[in-house]
Order: sequence, then C-alpha cells, then structure tokens
Amino acid sequence: MKLKHIRLKNRYVLLLVGFMLISTSLFAQDKSPINVEELSLEQIKGLTQEDLLELPFEDLIHLVKKFKLSSIEELYALLLNPTQSTASKMEEDVFESPLATTVITADELEKSGARSIPEALKLAPGVIVREKTNGNYDVHLRGNDYIPPGSDLTNSVNSTTLVMIDNRPVYNSFVGATFWENLPVSVNDLEKIEIIYGPSAALYGPNAVSGVIHLITKKADTEGLQTNFDIQAGTNSSKIATGSINYNKGKWGIRLSGNYNQSNRFQDNYYIPQNDEYVSGDQVGELNASIDTSFIASEFSNDYSNAIEQGAANLDITYTPSDKVMINYQGSYQSSSAQTAYMDIGSVLSTRKSTSFSNSINVKAGGFDSHISLLSGQLNAVEGMPGYEYDYQELNAKAGYNFKYKNLIIRPGIMANYANYSDENYVDIEANTGLLNGSAELGTVQGSLRLDYTAFDKLRIVGAWLQGYFYQPERNYSSYQFASSYQVNDNTLLRAVVSKSNSSPFVLNTYMDKSIQVPMPTNPNNDEEGYMNLNMVGNEDLAPQEMQMFELGLRKRILKNLQADVSIFYNKSKDYAQLVTDETTLPSGPPEDLAEGEVPSEPMNDITILETMENLDLKSDQIGITANFKYVMNKKLNMSLFATYQHTELKDFEISDPSQYEELTGTSLDDNTLTENSEYLSFEHSYTPNVYGGASINYSPTNKWNFNTSLYGYSKQESFYTKGRDFINVTIDPKLTFNLKASYQINTWMNVYVNARNLTNNTKQEFMFTDKTGGVYLGGISIKL
Repeated sequence: MKLKHIRLKNRYVLLLVGFMLISTSLFAQDKSPINVEELSLEQIKGLTQEDLLELPFEDLIHLVKKFKLSSIEELYALLLNPTQSTASKMEEDVFESPLATTVITADELEKSGARSIPEALKLAPGVIVREKTNGNYDVHLRGNDYIPPGSDLTNSVNSTTLVMIDNRPVYNSFVGATFWENLPVSVNDLEKIEIIYGPSAALYGPNAVSGVIHLITKKADTEGLQTNFDIQAGTNSSKIATGSINYNKGKWGIRLSGNYNQSNRFQDNYYIPQNDEYVSGDQVGELNASIDTSFIASEFSNDYSNAIEQGAANLDITYTPSDKVMINYQGSYQSSSAQTAYMDIGSVLSTRKSTSFSNSINVKAGGFDSHISLLSGQLNAVEGMPGYEYDYQELNAKAGYNFKYKNLIIRPGIMANYANYSDENYVDIEANTGLLNGSAELGTVQGSLRLDYTAFDKLRIVGAWLQGYFYQPERNYSSYQFASSYQVNDNTLLRAVVSKSNSSPFVLNTYMDKSIQVPMPTNPNNDEEGYMNLNMVGNEDLAPQEMQMFELGLRKRILKNLQADVSIFYNKSKDYAQLVTDETTLPSGPPEDLAEGEVPSEPMNDITILETMENLDLKSDQIGITANFKYVMNKKLNMSLFATYQHTELKDFEISDPSQYEELTGTSLDDNTLTENSEYLSFEHSYTPNVYGGASINYSPTNKWNFNTSLYGYSKQESFYTKGRDFINVTIDPKLTFNLKASYQINTWMNVYVNARNLTNNTKQEFMFTDKTGGVYLGGISIKL
C-alpha cells in the first residue's frame, strides 16, 4: 500500500509550541544540586562534562579521596574520555578502546548549534562533510568517495559506512546509502554519537566497510516528568522545532519526541553540466526529458526554492526490572522531502521524497543482548524518473553474549538481514519502464566470534571473525578484525589494528532491468525514424566491495587536562562496480570498415546497446594520518583541534578513449591502440581531499552565558566527468566555514540563543554541480522543565 506524504504546516508547528509550553509549565522545577556524597563511580562517568566542571573545587578533592584516585588528573580523564560501547560491544572509556573511536556527547551537540546530525559530524575527526543544498549533506569516513570517477553521481553516495540508531541499521539497500533526511531522530534526541573508523563488519555485519556511525538516543531515566522543547528560525525560511516529553516511574520510562525542519535553497536556478549553464526552474523538467526521454517533465518539483522539509515522531518505552535486565521498544514515523544531488540527469539536483515506519526492540540481560527491527516505507529517490520510486521492507535481527573468564571475554553472535524492494505499484511492468519491474529480495545470515584478552593489565589482544552467507543472491563471505593495545603507563596507550570488511549486495546492482528507447535522426538513406535502444541489467554474480585496513594509533594524556589521539592508517579497496557496455547490436548491413563495437557516424535505423553491471579491475590505495587534541582548561573553557592528511591513489583505471587518456596523462594515443588494448592508469584520486579538519572552543564566562565557536574546512578537490567522448575537469575550491552559537540562561528552565552557521557567508560550492551554499542565521529558545 502506497504511503501518503505528509507536509507539516507552519501553523500546526506553532500550535504545538503553544500547547507544549502551556502544558509543561505546570511541572517546572529547579534542578537539584549534585550531592557528591551519594555519587558512585559509575554515576560520575554518566555525568556530562558540564556537570563535572560545575562542581566546586572542594567537591572535586572529595571525589578524588572517596574513590582513591591518584589525583584530580584522573577526574579530568573522565571529562576527556566519555564512555562508548560501539568499538567492543561493552561499555568502556574512549581512552581504552583498541580502535580509532570518537564520541560526541549530548552536551557538545547542544552547545555546538548543529542543525542536523550530518552537520554535527563536522565536530568529529576523520569525517568529510560537504553541503549539497541548504541542510542536505554528503558524509564520508576518510573519503574514498566518487569511485570510479567520471561515472554517474550515484557512485558518490556513501555505500560503505554503516549508520545505526540504537543498533538499528538505517542503511538503504537499494543503492547502498544513508539518506540523512530520512532519519526520524534529530540532534536533540541524541545522548551521544559514537564513531568507529575502519572495517568493522566482524562486529556489525556487512556494510560496516569504512566504519560505523552509531546514534544513541536519550532515555527517560530520571524519576518524574521532564520536558524539553527547542524552536529556532532564521534566514532562508529556516524553521526548526524539536520537543520531547519524558516520564519515569519506578521500572518504567517513556519518552515521546518529535521534530520538524524546513529550509530553502540559496538559489532557485539549476546548473546543467552538459550545457555548462544555469537555467531557471521552469526549464529544468523539459531539459531533463530531452537528455533522458524516460524522464517525466511534468513531475519535476515546482517548489524550486525548497531545500528540505522533514518531520518525525518517536516513541521510546524502557522497562528495567533489575540492574541487569533492560527491555527497550522504539517506534518511529518520518516524512521528508529534500532537493539534493543523487544522479546526473541534466540538472543533477532532483527531489527525493520518503515516508517510513520503524519498530525495534532491544533486550539486555546480564551478558546477553539482542536486537530486532522492522522498517517499512516508500521512497521516490528521483521525482520524475520512472523506476526510482519503490516500496520497501527491511528486517534486521542480531544477538550476542559476553562470556567472561578471568581476563578473557568470549562473545559469540548471530545476525540476519532481509530486504524486499518493489516498484510494481509505480511502473508499467510489461513495458519494462522501471528499474526492477517487480520485486527484488536480498538476505544475509552470519555468525561471529570475538575474543578479548588482557594480559599483565597492560596488553590487550582482540580478535573477531565473521562468517556469512548471502542467500539472495547466493555467496559466502568473511570478515575479520584483529586489534591489540598496550598501556605503557596510565597516560599512554599504543594500539594496532588489521581488519577486512565487505559490503552486501545492493538491489539496483543485482536486479536492475531497465530499457530506454531514444529517438534518433532520420536515416538519410530512407524516410524511417531510427531508435537507440539501451538495455541496462544487473549482475547476481557481482563480488561485494571490499576494504582492508592497517592502522597504528597513539593516545597520550600530555597534561592532566590535555589529551592527544593520533591514528596512522592504510586502506586498500577493490571490487568496485559499474555499468559496462557488454554488447552493441547494429542493424544489418553496416559499413564494411566499421570496427567491432563501433557506432556508425551516420544515423542507422536501430541500434541496441546492452550494459551490464560488472566488477572493475580498479583499486584504491589510501594512506593517511589523523590527529585529535582535546583541552579542558577549567569549567569555563575547553577546546578541541583535529585534522587529517591523506593521499588516495587509484590503480588499474581502464581507459579506452584517446581524449580521456590524453587529459589524464598529457600523452596522445591513436584510436587503434586503445581500441585493440585498453590502457590501465594509476593516478591520485583528488575528489577525496588531501587535508580536512576543524576545531571548536566552548567558553562560559558566567553561569548565564555560553559561547561556542567551531570551524571546519578542507583542501581543494578535483575530479572529472565524461560527456560523450568529451572529458571535463571539475574543481572544488578549498573552503573554511565558521559557526557560532551564543546562549543566555534566563532562569533554570529557559535559554535563549543566536545561532550562526557559516558565519562569514562563504558561498563556495562544496559538492560537484550543486548549490553555492552560504550562511544561515537563526534565533532560538530552549525550554527544559
């Protein structure tokens, strides 16, 4: 059944604001001061940085003595190292993690002013974030994006990073991507973001190739009723509203939250790469249809200025019958519309619309934990392009158990995934107008084993192996992860990692069945009109993309309040896939001198071209270093600084066109040389920037005022695309953006603020062929009762 797209109206948002303000004001109360006499060590670890920094010096000394810490330095370590569980499936400090790990806490998220989750990822080292249109982002861990270069922009989507919400994968199996506007949770719903870098399929299954971004949501774990509401508005018609009601009584906790986000583009015209020109929105539909005759011009969005509009509601119910048992249910609904770059038709920018429901259950009982979730929805990935609208269902289940014997932890686990995608409600199956022309299924089942051993309280050795089976289509696969860490002293940790992961099959690459008929000019030898028939088909025998990583790391507490984390990594990737011309069928009687596979220069009556999805010989080698520094001066001032330098080289890139060969190498080759034998080149892949990083400073001069400023930037990026036999270079200039959020605490429950994103209004383009994104300036109010 086709789900209906719901567009939330501004007046409803304002009514919701008024209702929540009136109803929740009845329960307003001041926060109780922290009683350090009653705090346990685990409770201290659960406090935010702000909580600890607000404690008087005498209380800090008391805590040091109470828990027999060596000094206040150990207490500062709690500030610098929030706990995480994604790296090893058990709660531990970031400092102790054997993997490259970053945690962004709820306190950091709130103070940063980030409007969305992908924007918040600019606070993390090793993450490349580029804005396509206002509020719509491209996100990659350590890059390796838009490979192979020169191909369709669908190859630019991140198909190698696993994104989860409380263990629920939000990975779209159609093309292998995370569509960020489809997430039902907002920044204000998150307790923290945990990021693991490098292949991690041995713990989380396929698609954790370049790493894992784990979004962990807030729970109703404080006794009584609490509410939180935040609304902000500003330039580009930006409107953001989030709210939550939390109630905890005894063993039960209930959290109900909602969010709404709408903003306009920075321009209402569109860049057409094929013509190297900007055109008005009224021209785009017809222009797209002239480039791809299957495009339906009348269905191109008439709301040319809208960048994003999304709304969602979430229900979280937690039952904790004891300290060792927890049962959590989550249900979500979201509806979204985003104008973003997804594939190159003519305009590149197109509208993507989605609605979806999700239900999930997490269970923890002692060393046992399990998860099961069901996601169903409808998505139109390219409005106006037949075949990209489909219904889908995704089922995910996993379970594991931590056995502990002295210094050894043994964790066996099992995982299963099932996906069903169907376009039969939206296309003419008999006419073959869709991409699937029916339904398609994917499925995996896998078992894993992880061993974690600590010797001499200093040396930690971790090994994990996953053996899996793709049962639709059939294929065996395996992934591994071996890590070790050595604690030289209380302030120094050395670590090393070797790992391998692969992606799972994608629906489009596996089951594509697309036919396009393009009219050709009349043959001058007769009066008949000819056609070019293009048939594109998937391949069930594709090898999944694979990455191997070798990494060395150092964590060092340089001072009691200064910590450094450095990672040196080397990644090798292979088994990229692309549509390849498999066969060209010409009409009978072509010119005698026509070479095999060559299209005649004069129009023929009919030409049929068959393109098949195939693995390429292409490989990617990447070496880099990431450095991250955190400094806590006192309760008023803390800061972070991070940067990555990396070099990505493509090897065995096949060239069969002389003009492209000349552009890449500067050397000319005649047509016959490349016709008989393709050339294989190696060159730097510059669309992954060589340098990127950022910094943040948080300053609270008084208990009322807080100022948070952050910056993020990257070096020049270069790539190319092909237009027929032409070879076009593309350059993205370096860009550095500054953000500032200044807030004032009026009383214990009300906070007002101004929020400037891209403060200096740097309007340079960040992503190929998309908008020139600039500054957004907002004012807001936050209510916590």
